[in-house]
Amino acid sequence: MPSPPAPGALRRDAAANRRRLLDAAERVFAERGPEASMEEIARAAEVSPATLYRRFPTKDALVREVLATFFGQLVGLAGQALSEPPQRCLDVYFETVGYQLACKRGFMHGMWGELAPAQLVAELEARTGELLERAQRGGGIQQSVTLADIAATIWALRGIIHTAGEAAPDAWRRHLGYVLAGLRGPSPTAPAASVTLSLPKQAVEERSTAPRLH
Repeated sequence: MPSPPAPGALRRDAAANRRRLLDAAERVFAERGPEASMEEIARAAEVSPATLYRRFPTKDALVREVLATFFGQLVGLAGQALSEPPQRCLDVYFETVGYQLACKRGFMHGMWGELAPAQLVAELEARTGELLERAQRGGGIQQSVTLADIAATIWALRGIIHTAGEAAPDAWRRHLGYVLAGLRGPSPTAPAASVTLSLPKQAVEERSTAPRLH
């Protein structure tokens, strides 16, 4: 009679199965956004819907896990950009974040704002602030630029990527080039702003009145 699998092997199998489900969810959500169903994700992972629901009882629970991975990647990209020369660190950050957003347009939907991992969002804001300080100390960005300006740039990239879609997939790059030129060059004193990297209040209100995802 064959011996039962060792506990370690079972844990590895469970972890591999969970990773396969999350990878499938990431692909489907990146393409379809909130319209994607749990059944579509189960098909992409080549498992039954029941198997998916055993791991993730609701769609919101699955979205939280996928967004945690995504924001973790953004935090990592910000950390890598900090190793770049001061004159280039923000450029590299914007370019890599823009690329990630373009590849995963479905992740940008406002309905998912409150499902984003608060701790990772805060860490991303902190890393972005470090990048801005590094760029300003090295003379790569003018001193009047604030973290709110950086956040507004990211929101603008999101909007362009969402609107342009497949019709103009690289439109965000041209816009970013003009923005970076403006951030480097002299400008009059900018008005005060209150933009943050977190979800705008209007989007949060829309989320609160929208149907739940599960």
